[in-house]
Amino acid sequence: MTPITPTPSEILVLWRLAVDGGEAWSKDVKPELKRESRDRLAAAGLIEAEKRKAPTGRGAPIHLTLADGGWAWIAANLDVELTTRSPAAVAIFSRLLRALGRYMRRADVTLAELLAPAPPAAESSPSVDGDLAARVASAYYALSGGEPNVRVRLADLRRRLADVPRETLDRQLLKLDSSGTASLYRFDDPREIGPEDREAVLSTPAGDERHIIYLEGFGS
Repeated sequence: MTPITPTPSEILVLWRLAVDGGEAWSKDVKPELKRESRDRLAAAGLIEAEKRKAPTGRGAPIHLTLADGGWAWIAANLDVELTTRSPAAVAIFSRLLRALGRYMRRADVTLAELLAPAPPAAESSPSVDGDLAARVASAYYALSGGEPNVRVRLADLRRRLADVPRETLDRQLLKLDSSGTASLYRFDDPREIGPEDREAVLSTPAGDERHIIYLEGFGS
């Protein structure tokens, strides 16, 4: 596959597919994707195009899918300027904001945290165990409503401490666990384990998986 630089109109098509969840019927995509552009994007591995039976059962229109290469191109070019000459840009922006809103509610992230994050305090350097332990406690109590011995998902804790390297945070959590300050557990019910929990799992030196943490009155 030969790398290409998509045209402004083709970039809008890639974004339109992305905000639609990665796929759409060609006739529903705006701006209209001409056959030449469709073939070009497909040849570059950015999209997949195939004829499929229409939902109505009549005809076989073109169905477009954003390929892995397309997702990767968008992720690597988030700073690209979208053309405003096409009305499609407004619709794409509107759908993107709705998707962002859904993510923020699910991840419990405020708009201020996203657009104007506070700079990390100098005294909270993750390289110092005492400071990092305090940051872990602060993040934990923010998630537990200020109460000790409340179950907190490691996925949520990692999100609060996203600037701390994973290995550094894991090492600190294991220290807190071994000292009795914290207790790390796995979910007993596999149905409770979601994709974010699998991504955030902590593995002990023995190879056991941990998904949740209880902090036992740290700093009291």
